[in-house]
Amino acid sequence: MRLTLSQLPAALTKGLAPLYVVGGEEPLLAQEALDAIRATARAKGYSEREVLDAEKGFEWGRLLDACNAMSLFASLRIVELRLHQAPDAAGGKILQQIAADPPRDVLLLVHVNKLEWRTRSGGWFSALEAAGCSLYFEPLKAAELPTWIAGRLRAAGLDADTDALRLLAERTEGNLLAAQQEVQKLSLLQPKGTRLDIAAIDGAVADSAHIDVFGWINKIMAGDAVGAVRGLDVLRGEGMDVVPINLLLAMGFRQLAAATSLKARTGNAAAAVEAARIHKANQGPYTKAVERASSNQVLGWLRRCAQIDQLAKSSGSQPQAWEELLTLSVAASGAAKRKAAPARR
Repeated sequence: MRLTLSQLPAALTKGLAPLYVVGGEEPLLAQEALDAIRATARAKGYSEREVLDAEKGFEWGRLLDACNAMSLFASLRIVELRLHQAPDAAGGKILQQIAADPPRDVLLLVHVNKLEWRTRSGGWFSALEAAGCSLYFEPLKAAELPTWIAGRLRAAGLDADTDALRLLAERTEGNLLAAQQEVQKLSLLQPKGTRLDIAAIDGAVADSAHIDVFGWINKIMAGDAVGAVRGLDVLRGEGMDVVPINLLLAMGFRQLAAATSLKARTGNAAAAVEAARIHKANQGPYTKAVERASSNQVLGWLRRCAQIDQLAKSSGSQPQAWEELLTLSVAASGAAKRKAAPARR
């Protein structure tokens, strides 16, 4: 079954498929789909997760072993396979074998990057698609971007006139993650229910100098632990909500995760950051983060963001959420053992 992102929630409500193929040319949409599938799986008791990177020379028997292994700790498991390129002949046969008889008590998630249409129209891809579900994201067309941004603004409790949507689209064309970050920034600056015009969009540039969440994130990426602590202290002192701050940090870590994965294959941090489509203004700090952090570390930081989100949304737990966010920002700066400046209580 082929699904779109908008169709996924209803499909998940009906139940999990035995396997999903997710990816394409829009990393943000693919990541959101994977997050939704994982969240549903966790709610249904899939408490163990194994990740396999199918790089050059990958032993495909490892995938079979992972799918067939018995767990001592969890009866339901997630096995994730990251395909950086189309599998070789041996890999294609293994994937078709799994599709013909999906393992019980295992949810298989297959991540893919850009694939040619011919690859997606037969063989292993079609076999996986027939056995489960696929979500492959083609590049969003320029004409579709204003409507997409409008939907994201509505989800954030905002609205915008036609000219404002066009301006936002022009500023972020070709980079959905940048568009989503703009929406999140506007949700921090504007009260819910606001209808945005061009003046509001332009004003956000000036206002962000006072509420600079992205500058704080860059301090973390650059390894500036003291600056990160002070920046978070300022954000908290200005009365900002911990939930959107944590959300934007998680988005930054998702970009970083993509870049660290690319760097593991190429060995070139700067090239990996550029290939991950990180904005040029942020590439310096992110390159420093890629040079010191591993993919597993970044995934661990993302899990901590999810825990902070739960804390922040629990009654009476906001102070603890702020403390956990402070601890995470120091750890992610790569200087957790240094003495950092105290934060405002």
